[in-house]
Amino acid sequence: MIAEIICIGNELLTGLIENSNSSYLTQKLQSAGIQVGEMAIVADSQEAIARVLNNALKKCDLVLITGGLGPTDDDLTREAVSAAIKKPLILDHQYLDELKTLFRNRGFTMTDNNCKQAQIIEGSIMLKNEIGTAPGAIIEEQGKIIVLLPGPPHEMQQMFDHYVLPVLRNRIDDRVYLVKTLKCIGIGESLLEAKIKSLGNWKYHPISYIARGMEVDLQIKGTGNDQKARAEIAEAEKMLRNLLGKHIFGDNEQTLVSTVADLLKARTLSLAVAESCSGGLLSDLITNQPGSSDYFKGGVVAYSDEAKKNILGLSKTILFNEGPVSAAAAKAMAENVCKIFNADYGIAITGLAGPTGDGSGQPIGTVFIAIANVPDGQFQEKKFLFSGNRRTIKERAVQQALNIMRLMLIN
Repeated sequence: MIAEIICIGNELLTGLIENSNSSYLTQKLQSAGIQVGEMAIVADSQEAIARVLNNALKKCDLVLITGGLGPTDDDLTREAVSAAIKKPLILDHQYLDELKTLFRNRGFTMTDNNCKQAQIIEGSIMLKNEIGTAPGAIIEEQGKIIVLLPGPPHEMQQMFDHYVLPVLRNRIDDRVYLVKTLKCIGIGESLLEAKIKSLGNWKYHPISYIARGMEVDLQIKGTGNDQKARAEIAEAEKMLRNLLGKHIFGDNEQTLVSTVADLLKARTLSLAVAESCSGGLLSDLITNQPGSSDYFKGGVVAYSDEAKKNILGLSKTILFNEGPVSAAAAKAMAENVCKIFNADYGIAITGLAGPTGDGSGQPIGTVFIAIANVPDGQFQEKKFLFSGNRRTIKERAVQQALNIMRLMLIN
């Protein structure tokens, strides 16, 4: 089954809103063995939506449309689909009554324009919106499936997962398209490709490379019946893991921080962090993980020299002789935060995120990362020179800190 995703909205074309719906749907469809052939972003124009839909129906078995189902004049998806497939819109009086009740229960007055949300395309299956007011729809047309989904991501995701995905899984034929992602770090995209090419002729589907800061995702694919597709992916994965070793830190939905979290929990170890130039970004990533209270003791954002001295206990000798951006400062920060929180491990990040320096002559992007395990006497410290803007330097510093932590734990 081949799918096309069409996202509706002027706000997507002007960059006012990020198009997260297409990436979410692509991942979900691929996990179900459905290949996405094309994507399109279309303005709030009835003619444009109908034109793109008609083109998609010529090429695909499944078309998913997100957005344009609301109550305002620029919500034109229902009208466009109705015109494209030549099926009329019909007022669903039962849903109209439900809408009125919903507004009344919430203490709002329902304006007349909301009535258009109770219009359904003849012969379609209405999909209930558990969060918002715009229902979706599944339409069968000449052996093709058209799915209408709301634009707000949380509404779209809930509706797709609960109502659409089960239907699609029952309609998939024996031939599937499966994708698995291997997550890499500590090796650049070009070197990754060179190493993989060193294996000789790659007999599997072409690998897709996706760089994400200091990380690179490798997408491997398998097609055929389910057993053949999974076997193809397993063979390719085994070759890549043997070749790349510790550069692979996880797969699919795993992240670098979730991998570190799993390692800490498996070993019943605790962690504390001391951050300067990263400004709490590392602590934010760690605490976004469910169950982080099992291993994360706490963190300190010591941005000023005064905070480094008074809170983290850095000596005047380190601050004035070595400097706050130095190997000595990072080491002291990691060791002291470990002691302050009585943690097994302490991570410290100090550096220059720019755009101006600190007068020391060190270039913008200089970052020192230190990790200390005071109870066992283990310690690692590394100096990096990152490129990019202020945010990029912070993100890359955090990625490298997590990777050093990961390698210490698996070693």
